[in-house]
Amino acid sequence: MRDLAAEIRVTAVPASAVALWWLGQLSFVVKGQGCTLGFDLYLSDYPGNVSRAYPPLAKPADLAGLDIVFCTHEHIDHLDPWTLAPLATASPDAVFVMPEACLPLVKEILPSGRVVGSKADTPLRIKGVEIWPIPAAHDRLAEGEAGYACQGYIVRLAGITLCHTGDTVMYDGLIERLRERRVDVLVAPINGLDYFRTKRDIVGNLSAREAAELAVAADVKLLIPAHWDLFAGNAENPGHLFEHLARFHPEQPCHYMARGERFIYCSCPEGG
Repeated sequence: MRDLAAEIRVTAVPASAVALWWLGQLSFVVKGQGCTLGFDLYLSDYPGNVSRAYPPLAKPADLAGLDIVFCTHEHIDHLDPWTLAPLATASPDAVFVMPEACLPLVKEILPSGRVVGSKADTPLRIKGVEIWPIPAAHDRLAEGEAGYACQGYIVRLAGITLCHTGDTVMYDGLIERLRERRVDVLVAPINGLDYFRTKRDIVGNLSAREAAELAVAADVKLLIPAHWDLFAGNAENPGHLFEHLARFHPEQPCHYMARGERFIYCSCPEGG
């Protein structure tokens, strides 16, 4: 059986490149510049949780060597205590970054000295990684005393700028934030928002069409769709995204990541 945790550890990433692994939903590992980052890692199958369409692709206790772990908001498939606790043990030097509103949720799970609360539009630098937290609207912008409860994260590794939007719908200012940071790789949800799921208390996200239009409007170099595969009641067909791009924006690069795939993105010099 393929050992994704071991593959992540031993993968040597070329200079001016980043390696990405998709572990389902919005769970990604990104490696480059000598750092390994985790985003919204949801790797548990705890009884009582929502039924997954497939088992976790890696055990959090095996994910040694992570440097920074991001949680974009409080929902369990983005901030999972049964993933975070063993992950903190497996990667004892990892720093956990999340919106300040989420800090009380991890008080009994993570050592306080290893947790950083982020505020949208307030940049951070951790372990040499430039980080720009941005608001996320899931399914509306929610700003309280602790700032925005849902956030995305733009990071720069090896000269490549990647944005993990977290769960979000469109809002005024999102395009401008991505354009300002000159995002190369955009990781975005595509499961959409509709009346019937809202009535079942399923909070919505960008649709496939909106994710496509966001990538084009923000002039990103590559779009990677996610958050469409893990729960039967909140799934989407990624083919709708590629159909829309083929019809209306055939010049926009987009990469379909297979479950557990390792993908290497390399920046090229002008004219390269």
